[in-house]
Amino acid sequence: MASTVRRLSRIIGHFDGSKVLNNRQKLAGFIAPQKARYLEAVKSSKGREWTVVMGNESAVQDLDSVACSIAYAWLRSEVDHQPSVPYIQCERDDYSLRPENLHALRLAGIDDPSSQLLCATDLVSFKPFPSTDFVLVDHNRLGVRFSQDNPDARVLAIVDHHEDEGVHTDADPRIIAPSGSCSAHVAKLLPEDIPAELATLLLSAILIDTSGLRPGGKATDIDRAAAARLIPHSTLAASSQSLAGPELCDIPSVAELAETLQTKKADVSALSAWDLLRRDYKEYTYQPAWLDNSPELRVGLATVPLSLKAWAKGGVLESEGVRYMDDRGLTVLGVLTTFRSKKGKHKRQMAWIVRSLGGASVSVDVDAAASRLWEGIEGSDLEATPIKKFKPHRRDEAGYMHIRVYKQGNAKATRKAIAPLIKQLLE
Repeated sequence: MASTVRRLSRIIGHFDGSKVLNNRQKLAGFIAPQKARYLEAVKSSKGREWTVVMGNESAVQDLDSVACSIAYAWLRSEVDHQPSVPYIQCERDDYSLRPENLHALRLAGIDDPSSQLLCATDLVSFKPFPSTDFVLVDHNRLGVRFSQDNPDARVLAIVDHHEDEGVHTDADPRIIAPSGSCSAHVAKLLPEDIPAELATLLLSAILIDTSGLRPGGKATDIDRAAAARLIPHSTLAASSQSLAGPELCDIPSVAELAETLQTKKADVSALSAWDLLRRDYKEYTYQPAWLDNSPELRVGLATVPLSLKAWAKGGVLESEGVRYMDDRGLTVLGVLTTFRSKKGKHKRQMAWIVRSLGGASVSVDVDAAASRLWEGIEGSDLEATPIKKFKPHRRDEAGYMHIRVYKQGNAKATRKAIAPLIKQLLE
């Protein structure tokens, strides 16, 4: 595969960029009208005639989920002629929390995503969810809120790169395989004559999830092959810069785009602790058989690109963490930090809060849940050790709240590795 990618890289260098726009309609010409048609169908009680394509459930979806949702909805609508709409699982006002998303969307001709893209805010008044057919990208389990009071809900297709949860086994296609980005899998399904803006959007998602396709990073041969296929069809091909290079990551326009996206993603200086918690967040629901009555247990994992000392000291971790848990109805909140030391070394920390949920119909034994969690984390390959210099302002309260803060020695373990561990410990 590696030799194939290098061969494709050489081919890219001879590609005629003037042909890049001779493809199907521009992406923006599909997005906004499709949203309008879908909302009109919903208002006419015809939402069941449409397929909703959506990425994972997070407070503010990452670029991979957004790009995959848009690309697969375009594929079903424009190629397969099945009315489909991309659904972005965030509130209209939250797009600004992801400046890297805004940049990539602008490159794709989507200048005002809050109005052009269908999001959670647009459907807040429709209960149950107005459609029954779904395509899942960047995750592989349909969320409860889409199936609740919606007995005909079904998953038609899945494209994902996370751990297979073993559900919706009749989906077709059902592609669940490791890769740096889900966008690489989706790109493989698209025809040759895709809009240049769509190719650019998918390429941006691949670059940001693989650190620019750098060797030794998260990129797999699947990601490199997808990027090599997308680059000649993207807006980069119409630029004056050369598309030649010994490796894909060395192509000047590719390297420049990757650096711009990473810089925008890393700039969180204007965000509050509350915004940091919800900016890169994913949620899971379990029913632990080892707890009496098997109560529903909701777990949130927030990734924050700063050390705990930089934003969570002075009681901020507890106050904002508990406030966020109240807002989301969580029993467990894990805050996973990723940052570089002054010497440039990559480091990770973890902060965990386990607490009882007031008003829950079935109470959770938080003491047992916390003990199980601490034992599992400390005995795992995360190499977790307590941080002595960062002490929570609140003490553990039996029957109510437990807090632990760890240094994560295994800095290679991301949320993608930690989430399955937590599922194993708590289910």
